[in-house]
Amino acid sequence: MITALKQRLLSTENRFLRNLGWLGASEVFVRTTRLITAIVLARVMDPLIFGVAALVLTINELIRVFSRNGIGAKIVQCADAELDSITNTAYRLNFIFCFALFVVQCLVAYPLAAFYHTPQLVPMLQVLAITYLLMPYGMVQAALVQRQQRLKTVAFIDGAQVGIDNVITTVFALMGMGAWAIVLPKFLTSPIWVFGYRRAFAWQPTGRMRSFALWQDVLKFGRYFLSIELLKTARLNLDNMIIGRLLGMEALGLYYFARNAGLGFSLTLINAINSALYPSLCEVKDNAVALRARFVRNLRQIGLVAVPLISLQAGLAFIYVPLVFGEQWISAVPILTLLCLSALPRPLAEGASALTLATGRINIDLRWNLLFTAIFIATVLVAATISLFAVAATILVIYIISHPLYLIYVWRVVFKQPAINLQPEIPAYASN
Repeated sequence: MITALKQRLLSTENRFLRNLGWLGASEVFVRTTRLITAIVLARVMDPLIFGVAALVLTINELIRVFSRNGIGAKIVQCADAELDSITNTAYRLNFIFCFALFVVQCLVAYPLAAFYHTPQLVPMLQVLAITYLLMPYGMVQAALVQRQQRLKTVAFIDGAQVGIDNVITTVFALMGMGAWAIVLPKFLTSPIWVFGYRRAFAWQPTGRMRSFALWQDVLKFGRYFLSIELLKTARLNLDNMIIGRLLGMEALGLYYFARNAGLGFSLTLINAINSALYPSLCEVKDNAVALRARFVRNLRQIGLVAVPLISLQAGLAFIYVPLVFGEQWISAVPILTLLCLSALPRPLAEGASALTLATGRINIDLRWNLLFTAIFIATVLVAATISLFAVAATILVIYIISHPLYLIYVWRVVFKQPAINLQPEIPAYASN
């Protein structure tokens, strides 16, 4: 029995490493194409064009986050007995959500363009809004693939979409399309994601189209998840909007370049890690001993991968930025370095968040994100009245202090309480 248990632990550990490996390989491909794209963009575009593109993508992401409403995460987490009802309800809810997002983005484009005195925002945002109409056709399938921990498939589909996006962006930039070179490929490559997941998992909705079984449970889980995603997305994007308004489009372009050339790699690495971590923890969420062992092991493996890569990138910024991107971007090096270093503690809080989600303590993660986002936005608002460097330095300090503290807190709640209850606080069924 002990031997069988050891073999099972080794098997799950190897699967996590394999999943991490496939996601890592996908990121290598994506980063290679993105590096080529970034070099071309830096050589042919000025900070003003970067600023316009950054603002469009920021607004789109702040609206798009509502599509990450926790419905897919509920499919990953739910019991087998609920799966059929949950997936059918999720399919129908996704259509409602995504159509609403399409309408909202088309309408808000006008006042936002007036607010930022940038009329070209309107057609760009409306073109990107069309992608919401395609997404529901692949969202359930994507969640089912994640539920099975087929992250090789996730890596291939997501890597193909982003890689082709980068190639098209490079071509459009060389054609002199300006900000459209960054925006339009997001629209053109969206069918790759839909068709990829539909081929990866042959699922079709069943039952009556007006049937919404277990919809309350899906939305109750989703409202916590969506709230957290909203707060995370706000932290990743509101600094762009603040800088664009207070410091101008050129300053935003410089900041956007620094984020993408420095923090972009780190964030994609962290996202890849989270894609592997959450389903891995869900698999043992009802066994406190196994959950603790797997969480520690996975976090250690993440540290061994993330820390050296992020540190190396930050340390070499003063060499590769002028060499690769051009002398005109050398003023962005201090900002790039600080933003890159701010990624070092991020896996700690992301790991803690995955642990709260897997064990049904999503309300803890929601409270944390509310507090952290409020502090983040307030300090960035103050720092943006000083300089871009002050903004980057503030972000670094906030992350270094807060993220280790959050991990310690979650560890105590989940593993150190006298009576450990790993059943979700959100209503669910069976073992969930």
